[in-house]
Amino acid sequence: MDRTLAARLGFVALGITLTGCASGGRGEVGAPSRAQAAVVGERAPLQPSEAALRTADRVELTGTELGTMWTFENPPLEYWQERYGFTATPEWLEKVRLASVRYGEICSASFVSPEGLVMTNHHCARDCIEAVSTEQRDYIVEGFYAPRREDELLCPDLFLDQLVQIEDVTARVQGAAPADAPPTRVAAARDSAQAAIEAECEATSDLQCQVVSLFHGGQYKLYRYRRYSPVKLVFAPELQAGYFGGDPDNFTYPRYALDVAFVRAYEAGGRSPARTPQYFQWDADGAQEGELVFITGNPGSTSRQITVSELLYEQQYRHPFTIAILEGQRDFLRWVASTSPEAERDVRDQLFGIENSLKAYGGQYAGLRDTLLVGRKIRWEQEFRARVEDDRALRDRYGDVWDRIEEIQYRKLEVSPRLNINNVEFIGGPHVQVAGMLVRYIRAASLPEAERPEAFRGERLAEVERLLRSPVRLDDQIGIRLLTLRLDLARRFLPPDDPFVREAFREGEDPRRAAERIIGGTRIGDVAFRTSLIEGGERALAASDDPLVRLVRLMDRTYAELLPQWQELTAAESVEETRLAQALFAVYGTRLPPDATFTLRISDGVVSGYPYNGTIAPPHTTFYGIYDRSASFDNAMPFTLPPSFARRRDAIDLATPFDFVTTNDITGGNSGSPMIDREARVVGVAFDSNIEGLPNEFLFRTETGARAVGVHSAGILEALRGIYQADALLAELLGRRSP
Repeated sequence: MDRTLAARLGFVALGITLTGCASGGRGEVGAPSRAQAAVVGERAPLQPSEAALRTADRVELTGTELGTMWTFENPPLEYWQERYGFTATPEWLEKVRLASVRYGEICSASFVSPEGLVMTNHHCARDCIEAVSTEQRDYIVEGFYAPRREDELLCPDLFLDQLVQIEDVTARVQGAAPADAPPTRVAAARDSAQAAIEAECEATSDLQCQVVSLFHGGQYKLYRYRRYSPVKLVFAPELQAGYFGGDPDNFTYPRYALDVAFVRAYEAGGRSPARTPQYFQWDADGAQEGELVFITGNPGSTSRQITVSELLYEQQYRHPFTIAILEGQRDFLRWVASTSPEAERDVRDQLFGIENSLKAYGGQYAGLRDTLLVGRKIRWEQEFRARVEDDRALRDRYGDVWDRIEEIQYRKLEVSPRLNINNVEFIGGPHVQVAGMLVRYIRAASLPEAERPEAFRGERLAEVERLLRSPVRLDDQIGIRLLTLRLDLARRFLPPDDPFVREAFREGEDPRRAAERIIGGTRIGDVAFRTSLIEGGERALAASDDPLVRLVRLMDRTYAELLPQWQELTAAESVEETRLAQALFAVYGTRLPPDATFTLRISDGVVSGYPYNGTIAPPHTTFYGIYDRSASFDNAMPFTLPPSFARRRDAIDLATPFDFVTTNDITGGNSGSPMIDREARVVGVAFDSNIEGLPNEFLFRTETGARAVGVHSAGILEALRGIYQADALLAELLGRRSP
C-alpha cells in the first residue's frame, strides 16, 4: 500500500503483528468456542478427534510426508537415481544453483540469458510495474515491453540474490549458550551468534550473508549471496493477461494465465547488463506428460515438522483467527477502493495480497479439516515417537519433547488472542494509533530516561510530543470500520469476562455499535484535549472518562504484561523444536528435507494431470481455453479477454500449450521459480499451487491431486511472438543473436 495512504488509513498489514503460529489451522471459522474453552482452563482443544485417531490406525505412509524441497548442500542423489534414473552431477547442480536467484524479499527467479535477463512472475514484478507507471501510462493495465536496452525502466529498490557459498555454522550457533540455560537466554544467545556471524561475513567480503535455521534449529547454515542491483523492467503483459480469471481462478486449475515477466540485472551504476554465464537455456517445446521436471526456488515456509499438538493449535485457533482478520481487511480495502479511482489504484496491490492470502489460508484450513490429513500426521508422529521410545538413549534424551511442546501450545492458546487484540499496532486505525501514542508517551515521560522504551528516549520523546501537540485529521469512518474489526475479533476469540470485552462493550451492543459509540464519543482528535492530558500526566490519564482513552490504556497495560510471557513461550518452543530436530536426525539422519525457509531448494516431480470434480484435469491447457473461458462468461470481468489477445487471435497457434501442472513440491515464495528439465533447460515458470495443494503446508501429498501450476515455455514463446511481437526478447531467449 502507498505509504501516504497507509498512514491516512492507519492500516497495519497482517504479517507485521500477528502472533501465535507455526503455520496452519483447523476448526470452523466463526466458531472459536474451543479456543475460548482453553482460555478458561479446559484442556480439550488439543486432542485429536476420534475419526482422526481411527484413520491413523489404517493409513499407510509414503515416506515423503515432509516433502521434496531439497537443499543444495544435501541433494537426494540416490533417490533421484532410483526414482527417475537421473544422475545429478556436481557440475549440473552448480549450474542450476547459480542460474537460480531470489527475487527481492518475496519471490523466486532465474537467469535466462548470459546478459542478465531474468524470468519471474508478473505478480512478483507488480511492485516494479506500479513504480515505473506514470499518470499517463499505467503499465499494470496496458503492459510493458522494452525492445531496446535504453527503453528498460529502473525498478526502485529491487535486487536479486544468487546463492554462491554455503557453510555449516551449527556448532557455533547451538553452542552460544549453555545447554541448561533458560530458554530466553538460549534464544537471545543464538540470535546474537547469528548476527555476529553475518556481520563478520559481510565485513570480510562483498557478499550478502544470512544464517539460515534449518530443521527448526537443528542445523544452521551460513548462506553467502551475490547481490545484483540495479534491476530494470524488460517485459510484463497487461494485468488481464497475467492474472486472467482473477481471484475466482486463483489457486485453481485448469488455468489460462500468462503470469510471466522479465527483468534485467545490471552492473553497479546501471550502465551495462550483468554478465551471467550460468543461465538456463530455453526448451521451445516444453515438457510433455510424464516428463521429469525440477523446480528451483525459495519456498517461504512450511510446517511439516510440527508436532500433532502444534497442528491442533493451528487447527483450533490460528487459522480461524487469521481468516477472520483477512476477511475484515479485505472488506475494508474493498470499501476504500470504492471511494474513488485514485483510492482503488492505491490499494489494489494490497487488496490483491489480502485476497491471495485469504484464499491460501482458506485452502489450508479446509485441508486441515480433512480427517485423512490429520490421521496421517498422527501416524507419522506415532512411528517417529516409537523409534525414539525403542532406543533407551534416545528416550532418555528426547522422550519428553512432545509433552513439553504440547504444554506450550496450551499456554499459547491463553496468551495469543489477548496479546493480538490488545496490541495497539495490530490492525491499526487512526484513532486507536493516536490514542496509543498518547498513552505510551505519557507513561514513558513519567519514567527515568534509562527505563523508557527505545522509541521514547532522547530527542525522540520531544518529537513524539510535538506530533501529539499538532493538529491531525482523523477520518471517523475509517476509525469505526477498523475498530469494528478489532471488536469483532474480541467477541469471537476472547471469553465474555475478559477485561477488554468488559471495557469495550455495553450491554446489548454488537461490534459496530460499540465502535460507533467509542469513536463518536472520543476527543482524541482534539489537540487541546491531547495537550491537557500531556500536561496532566499519569494522573489526568487515569482520571479521563474518554471511552477510547480508557480502552487504549487497558490495552497498553495488558499488552505490556503479556508480551514477556509470549517471548518466554516462543523461546521455550524454539528450544524444544531444536530438541525435536535432533531426535529427527538421530532417527532418520539427513534423508528428510527441512521445512521451507525462503532459501534455495530444488524439488522433483513429473508433468501429470489428475482427477478432479468428477472428471480429469489435463496435464496442460492451450490458448483455445482462454478464448472459450472468456466467451463462456460473456467476456465479463475477471474473464474479460486481454485486449492484445483479442486483437491478435489470428496470429497465434491456439493449440500451443499455455499452462501446465506437475507433482513438484512448492509453496509461497516459489512464485517465479524456473521449471527445468534434465538438461537444465526452461520448460516453464511456476506461479501457483492448485486448491488441492494448499494443505501441503502441513503434510506433502500428491495423491489428492495436489499440483504445482506453471506457464508452459512453449506458451510464453507463442505469446511473445504472436501477441506481443517482442522480437528482440524472443531472440535473446532462444539465443539466436547476441543481445
